[in-house]
Amino acid sequence: MASHSWLMLDHESPRYRLPDDLRARDPMGGRDCGWVEQMLPFVRQFSQPGDTVFDPFAGFGTTLLAARLEGRLASGCEVDAGRIGLIRERLTRHDLAQGTMLLHGSCDALDDDAALPPFDLCLTNVPYFGCGWTGAPAALQLYDSQSYAQHLDGLRNVFHRVRAGLREGGACIAMVQNIRLGDRVLPLAFDLARILGSLFVMEEERVLIYPHESDEPSNDARTDRRHEYALVFRKQREHIDLQATAALLDALRAQGHAFTLLGSFARWLQAPKAPQGTPPADADIRVDPDPQRLNALLQHLREQGFALTSWGDPVDLPLHLDSYRGRYYFRADRIDSHGALIRLDICYEQ
Repeated sequence: MASHSWLMLDHESPRYRLPDDLRARDPMGGRDCGWVEQMLPFVRQFSQPGDTVFDPFAGFGTTLLAARLEGRLASGCEVDAGRIGLIRERLTRHDLAQGTMLLHGSCDALDDDAALPPFDLCLTNVPYFGCGWTGAPAALQLYDSQSYAQHLDGLRNVFHRVRAGLREGGACIAMVQNIRLGDRVLPLAFDLARILGSLFVMEEERVLIYPHESDEPSNDARTDRRHEYALVFRKQREHIDLQATAALLDALRAQGHAFTLLGSFARWLQAPKAPQGTPPADADIRVDPDPQRLNALLQHLREQGFALTSWGDPVDLPLHLDSYRGRYYFRADRIDSHGALIRLDICYEQ
């Protein structure tokens, strides 16, 4: 893949496009089927022959076909039973069904790691909210989300499961576009980037530019959109400013905030010059779950320029702790003008 930040898609090869007879069997006519040419450069750049490429929204098997064409193993999840059949038939026609594992259902419903073996690359086109799903009802069918918030929650759950299955150092790449519903624009690409940013480290973005089926001008210029984003994230540990983090902890104690320091940062602090393996990616602190004291700590951090989140969602202050029961911790991040990061994970539940 070229090093510039966009990928121009000129045309879809008839050899690899979804066959018309398979498209006709889909309740939505295959209108959300991506191009193999869209996926091939990412398969080549972000995986090696013999690696496993996983698509949590397998759809029509476009990612799986691209992976098999490049000598990768392929696995995917799809909640629509009809599309599972289309994927199998599509891959069989290319004599590439062997080396592909298909699971019927949403990957976040799989608790058993044996059901979904580890993979080296997650590559997917995410389902779009408000598309007017006409297929069979299915549990966890995100095309059929009843609200935008529910749709984002579903995406978050899926990518939490993706993170568990993705090998350390592997890339998670999601193709997504902001969407228009009536007169309202929903920033799905940017909201998904926020969700992925709570789970992975962002590496880059690519803008995919493609032709419409017709070059006739649109009657509504607001919808004449010929691009989407490829959001490229990686499962890896963050690098934090160790000295600045230690200074912050000292300052918090001096101001009367009580906490217990845990984990890898506590070990580093005891012997900062000793040979270490992987350096700490954050500082874990445990606090008393007293709403008043916890609110005071979070308010102080916010005043010091920290972003406060809970599982990727912004935290509202004053704090209503009952709203966050079962989430176990808050995250506080501050990035300075040189890109240096301080990160605290503030644990308030066992």
